[in-house]
Amino acid sequence: MATMAVRQARVRPDDIFFPAMALLMLGIVFAGFAKTYFLAGMMAAKLPNVLVHVHGAVFVLWILLVVAQTSLVTVHRVKWHMKLGGLSVLVLPAMCILGVLTLFDFIRRAQPEEGPEVLRVGDLEILTLFLSLTVWGLLARRDGASHKRLMILGTMAIMGPAVARWNFGVSATLGILLGLPFVVLAYDLWLLKRVHRTTAVAVAANSAWVLTVLPFSKLAFWHHCVEWIRHS
Repeated sequence: MATMAVRQARVRPDDIFFPAMALLMLGIVFAGFAKTYFLAGMMAAKLPNVLVHVHGAVFVLWILLVVAQTSLVTVHRVKWHMKLGGLSVLVLPAMCILGVLTLFDFIRRAQPEEGPEVLRVGDLEILTLFLSLTVWGLLARRDGASHKRLMILGTMAIMGPAVARWNFGVSATLGILLGLPFVVLAYDLWLLKRVHRTTAVAVAANSAWVLTVLPFSKLAFWHHCVEWIRHS
């Protein structure tokens, strides 16, 4: 009984909250891509080309990595967490390169009336935000509170494509993406009675991209970029 009591005492709010956030994001991704990717057999799914297949596999690998890493910390396997974290150094640049290449591929395949400017601006912004927050998180890995927040909030930045496939409309999609990081902010207020600095920066940056994606996509510069990509 004494041993059980000690184990229960070691369970911190973080040990529940951050794995729950990782599982929530896994659920968001599964719900968004269930029909076209997961339930279609993943690598057997009828996607446009090999590039899109590789892109999907690597992005799913990242989500699973986040789930595994948060779970390892919860069960006090910190050494395993640190070893597995080395995989992030390989997956992060691969995700960014594949994200840009897949975006260019989509623009070349899209019809002019499909308005790829919005997607291009949005995807480039979320890739930039994702890379900035997760790299910061890796650099701050010795600061546990900052590290776990940055990795979760950085991963939240790439939820856009999955949420968009729920077909709730642009306004609802942007609203969900705007509100998702506020869950971490609310957790900070409940646990710390203040907002952690990394949460504040990430929420502000996420709000900036959500609120600027539509105005930026209407600039002539982006239309010229899309035309250049189409004909390059």
